[in-house]
Amino acid sequence: LPTGGGKSVCYQIPALALGGLTLVITPLVSLMEDQVRRAREAGLQAAFLGSAQEASERRSITDAARTGCLDVLFVAPERITLPPFVRLLAECDVRLLAVDEAHCISQWGHDFRPSYRWIGRLRPWLACPVLALTATATPAVRDDVRLNLRMIDPELVVQSFDRPNLAWRVECCDAREDRMRRLHRVIQSHPGTAIVYAATRRGVEEARDALARFGQRTEAYHAGLSGPARTRVLHSFLANDCRIVVATNAFGMGIDKPDVRLVAHVQLPTTLEAYYQEAGRAGRDGAEATCVAFYHGGDRRMGLLFLDRAHPPARLLRRVHRALLRKRDSFGVVETTACRLSSDLDGKPSREDVPLVLAALERTGAIRTLPVAEALRTGTERGQAVSQHVRLGVRSRADLAWANELRRSALQKLDAVERYARGRSCRRGALLGYFGEASPPQCRACDRCRPH
Repeated sequence: LPTGGGKSVCYQIPALALGGLTLVITPLVSLMEDQVRRAREAGLQAAFLGSAQEASERRSITDAARTGCLDVLFVAPERITLPPFVRLLAECDVRLLAVDEAHCISQWGHDFRPSYRWIGRLRPWLACPVLALTATATPAVRDDVRLNLRMIDPELVVQSFDRPNLAWRVECCDAREDRMRRLHRVIQSHPGTAIVYAATRRGVEEARDALARFGQRTEAYHAGLSGPARTRVLHSFLANDCRIVVATNAFGMGIDKPDVRLVAHVQLPTTLEAYYQEAGRAGRDGAEATCVAFYHGGDRRMGLLFLDRAHPPARLLRRVHRALLRKRDSFGVVETTACRLSSDLDGKPSREDVPLVLAALERTGAIRTLPVAEALRTGTERGQAVSQHVRLGVRSRADLAWANELRRSALQKLDAVERYARGRSCRRGALLGYFGEASPPQCRACDRCRPH
């Protein structure tokens, strides 16, 4: 279903009707907090489990799930790899397994999370239906999700990607200062709530500071902020105390803020799936809203940097795999830290990039992430669970053909973004065509159909 299409209702109503426990797997802590709030507003007993919680709070939540005092429990996919949590599920009356942002399962998806691939392994432990929900699944992603979740003849519901209330624009600009001036003018001309997306934490801070110099009161949101700081920004945004939030893509996924009138991207994301999902947070109330992306010819270089991190070149994967082979014990297991592994390889990859390289290796089958003690794990958000301590099963051979195929696919997606930015045809038609859907010759709303 498209953004704002009611995906949360698809597990909330069954949770009310089925009784027992509905387990919802979802990717981000910020998303869980909002989902819990909305579930409680609907009359459900809901909670989430996160590593940032105190141990006593986690015990209270697991006791409530075990004794039937919870209707809905939200967890990150990393948690289902922990044996204590799998044992907890065996003691709970789980009536429905719901997978939110299900495109994260697929290696063809724009937001792939390797830990999502573990969800299918839960199926033999849970005698219940499974529901997968996403706003941006191409046919290839849908097939991959179905196979991974071991669905047999599933009911498939696909609504139109078209959002006729959204006006799509791309503004070509020169230097960063020009980009910030244009952003300020766009925000001035669009009263109401606005989300501004930047590609990096540094980009978020720079855009926030630039808008502040223009006299705009803004808040910044990215993973470098503390949990309480992110929660404060989120609550301020939802309560309309803050009109403009500048954020990385961690902000907004699944957040039900219906009256966003403007979504602006300082740079286009590396895939049209990601752009459509983020921009689609505008106008969820059905009223007119605007989606603006700023584009510079040099933006492709940043896109290639992101691509190199998500899909490292084969030579780097081969180098890391050889280092792991040297470190493995007689059982083929390596226990190390990201910092130590980076140091052994003279800082290439960097400590921050080690989790991404390991994820790429795991996609090839060369390694497998093994559970580590709860005390050694840090965080539930993307990459954090392996950032400090890793325990890996290492195979003797690494077939990198799959890694090369994924890198080729990512390059094609990046090319599609550039074609969208530079294209002369209807923006709405270009987006719908990318998702395999026909559109009218002119939308009469984008900057190509209404240049003025």
